[in-house]
Amino acid sequence: MDQLQVEVDRNYDWFQRNLKTFLAEHGGDYAVLRGEAVQGFFESPGEALRTALTKFPDRIFSIQQVVDEPLDLGFLSLAVD
Repeated sequence: MDQLQVEVDRNYDWFQRNLKTFLAEHGGDYAVLRGEAVQGFFESPGEALRTALTKFPDRIFSIQQVVDEPLDLGFLSLAVD
């Protein structure tokens, strides 16, 4: 398994365990995740992706929408808007 996939899987598991904490203030937003931590919340997937690419040029991060349903956006499935 490559480093990006490991990071995405770890972040997704961590995010799901902490989702209820994020829903109240960030429901519907997009979270940039790295190292099992939120690096920022954004209103659109494009804004999240652009910020993450600037902050993490190694591209080892994931983006997850803050919604109360199982939805793994991962990194590569996002379209820049």
